[in-house]
Amino acid sequence: MDVAWLCSELVKIRSENPPGYTDEVVEFLHQICTEIGFPAEIVKKGRKWNLLSSRPTGKLLLCGHIDVVPALDEAWTHPPFSGIIADDRIQGRGSTDMKGGCAALLSALAEEIDHHDDLDVDLAFVCDEEGNGDFGMEYLVLKRIIKPKPSLIAEPTPVCSPIIGEKGVLRFHISFSGDAGHASLHPVHGNSAIMQSCRFLRYCQDIHSRTWPDDAQVTEVIENTSRTLSSMLSLSREDTRTMLSRVSYNPGLITGGERINVIAQKCELDLDMRIPWGCNIDSLVDEIQETFPDASFSVTDLFEPSISRQGWLCRLVCEGIHQVHGTKALPGVTPAASDARHLRETGVEVVNYGPGDMKLLHSVNESVPIRMLEDCRDVYRYVLRNM
Repeated sequence: MDVAWLCSELVKIRSENPPGYTDEVVEFLHQICTEIGFPAEIVKKGRKWNLLSSRPTGKLLLCGHIDVVPALDEAWTHPPFSGIIADDRIQGRGSTDMKGGCAALLSALAEEIDHHDDLDVDLAFVCDEEGNGDFGMEYLVLKRIIKPKPSLIAEPTPVCSPIIGEKGVLRFHISFSGDAGHASLHPVHGNSAIMQSCRFLRYCQDIHSRTWPDDAQVTEVIENTSRTLSSMLSLSREDTRTMLSRVSYNPGLITGGERINVIAQKCELDLDMRIPWGCNIDSLVDEIQETFPDASFSVTDLFEPSISRQGWLCRLVCEGIHQVHGTKALPGVTPAASDARHLRETGVEVVNYGPGDMKLLHSVNESVPIRMLEDCRDVYRYVLRNM
């Protein structure tokens, strides 16, 4: 099965989240599974569909999400859902994140089925990864529809760095209340809600400056990752270590004030924090509430940082990378989040490894090199042959 063709066809089938409808792409994938002789079934909730193994008894779970972030037509060289092949790349939304990875998994599975009738693997192509949906991996694991087992997720990663851990997430809404007054009195007199939010953001910078204890494995994989990310993102090694080992924060949304000539009575902020290993999120939440007792604070999303101890799956992925690329693979971690966290909560080993141009994640002109698709397919074939 041609991996470039498969990726192109998947990109052409729209599955933006929101709204998160994956029925059409799952219908296509189900047809492919039928053609290659892999029994699969569809789990539905309205137009949100997941494709899972009909008889989930395998030793390894192959995973990918099939929803993508939205894309406007403006500024794209090629229409975002064209799936056109140009410049030795598949062009379009989802080519890197992560329909390219799904195509490489399915292509590897198809080729190995031709050689082995008894592949000991299960499959899960799921919805609701892009955003906080209610019918994706988290739901499937919670309801035991997916049986936890060592899992390979085809998320885009650095070529020679399978990802075995990711920082935690703390997202919250915080609201500040001030006292309305005449603008001419401020800052000598007056209590501005906007200024309170500024003090809060300076406090967030203080949190970012702190260091946290970690263990030897975390230190090692952070160092591995800093080597890769520093060149990929044009950052210094120290900057990448800081990004991975400290609390990062992003004030994504802020609204406040009533008029330019009125001291602000209200200011609201939605903030995303990424939490490193060694930082206790519950203690951090308590500290924030104690430091700003007059603010209204509500957590919207919370999960701890996770890491998998390196087992047989990580070893096979690293061996496959070495065979395909002739380079030693160094397991790493990521500041971003994926479905891996829901599987790791059950205690199983989870490895993210997949094709994609990391600089084009969620961007205009997202694309994936065909060579990356083929190389990842070959790494997956190594894993399937040697597990």
